[in-house]
Amino acid sequence: MNSEVDFSRDEHFQRLLARKPCSLTLINLEIARDAYPEIDFARTLDWFENCRQELAGHFRGIHSEREQLEVLARSISMDHGVSGSEAAYRLADGSFLHRVIETGQGIPLSLSLLYMEVAERLGLMLSGVSSPLHFLTMTETAAGPIFLDGYSGGRLLTEDEAAEWLSDLTQMDRRQVERTLEPADNRAIVIRMLNNLRTLYAGNENWQSAWIVQNRLVAISPASYPLRRDLALIAQKAQHSATAARLLKSLLNSCPDDEQEFLTSQLEEAQRDIPRWN
Repeated sequence: MNSEVDFSRDEHFQRLLARKPCSLTLINLEIARDAYPEIDFARTLDWFENCRQELAGHFRGIHSEREQLEVLARSISMDHGVSGSEAAYRLADGSFLHRVIETGQGIPLSLSLLYMEVAERLGLMLSGVSSPLHFLTMTETAAGPIFLDGYSGGRLLTEDEAAEWLSDLTQMDRRQVERTLEPADNRAIVIRMLNNLRTLYAGNENWQSAWIVQNRLVAISPASYPLRRDLALIAQKAQHSATAARLLKSLLNSCPDDEQEFLTSQLEEAQRDIPRWN
């Protein structure tokens, strides 16, 4: 099943779909463009370049990755005033890099992307870590991995400290947490980004925005039955009844037996609504 929304102008999202090298920063901006059609990518990219120029001199002579991370964190959280905020969880802006930079407030994932972009421009490799409840970044050193929490002002954690803290935060067994403390690939990071937005939009009953996000998720994983089912259900809530009916008919050919009755009722509702919304 193909995506119902055209993402052809999103070069780096398309590269992700094709499993080609891509920029997470540019994918974030492409996703933000769904909400902000007039977004100026250059303005955000200029901010990152200015950060690089400011920090380049400070990095000279520093060979310790930990010291470099400390300098990076101090610059972003203190000099630029960008850090985590509870309020950012309640707004889509907390996920969009251009708005995080403008407001100084973000959620763990968007702040991690921000740190990763600045670090890469300085030759310091930070990888995203899709740890439970709280996204982190990490870099490998001779002494072992160092984890950076962009939400908390760029605080640094050893692997032991990160595992202990996340275990307390999530109430998960520490061994389970430790298995998540590995670099995540770009697809996993973008899926988490989109899931954050979908949850937020659905909670606010912003179904049109949820519809666009769900289309991106289906584009990444077109064979996923749960994603295709949710696409059909969100289509109906977003008043795309003809599309919802078509998707539901397709799903009924392969859905689990225990969902047959529910999806049939949703199809009947969508068919009734077609004259109203189409």
